[in-house]
Formats: sequence, structure tokens, C-alpha cells
Amino acid sequence: MKNKNLLKLIVIFVIGFTMLTSCSSDDDSITNTNNSSLFDKWWYDSNNVTADIYFHADGQYEQKIILLGNEITGTGNWTWENESSGIMKIDNLGGNGQVVSSVWFKFSDILNNTVTIQQSTNGTDYSIEVFYQDTDN
Repeated sequence: MKNKNLLKLIVIFVIGFTMLTSCSSDDDSITNTNNSSLFDKWWYDSNNVTADIYFHADGQYEQKIILLGNEITGTGNWTWENESSGIMKIDNLGGNGQVVSSVWFKFSDILNNTVTIQQSTNGTDYSIEVFYQDTDN
């Protein structure tokens, strides 16, 4: 009887694990294929943890965050590494407190006033999702 219950538990675990890890890749695609809603406005992390970011339509990038009363800024250049997958690379990062010269952003759920972004320092391993809202709202 114990072995039967153990077997049931193992089967339930395997099925649950398979269901959690077998998500299709279509959830990685961006919602809005018109990425122009990203440009020429400030975006802020709705949880107020990460830097405010600005993507200029001409390829320039800015970021700023206030830590302990000090504004820390950075600049760089952005290019689409894979626009259809929502992957943007920021190069030539410079400014106060910059520890890397390049980062990658993975965009999803791009709407007019909100966007979801994951960040990577190597282009393959991305952070958890951060929800941004534009400063016009």
C-alpha cells in the first residue's frame, strides 16, 4: 500500500513538473509588433527598483536612478539584435556606476504605456521580468 501511494506521488510530481516546464515559446514573443511605442519617452519601473530608461528613436539610450539622494546616470547606444523576438542590445554604456559596457533587453507585452523587460549581461541569461510604465501616466 505504501509503494502504491509513493508511486502515485511520483506520477503526480512528474506530470506537474512536465506541465510547468513544457511551456511553448510563443509566450516569449512581443505583443505589439510596432515597437515605436517604446521610443522618445521615459519608462520607470513600477516597483521603483531599477533605473528609469529612455530609448531615443535615433539609437541613443539613457538611464537614471536616484540612490541615497544621488542621481546616477548612464548613456549608450541601442540596436535591435532580434527585433521580432524583442531583443535589444545596449552598447557603449558609460556614466556613473557602470560596471558593464553592454546589456541586452528582452521586451514583451509592449503596449502604449506599459512594457515588460528582462535584462541580461551576456545575451543569453535573462533576469526576472520587470514591469515598466511610461512617465506620461
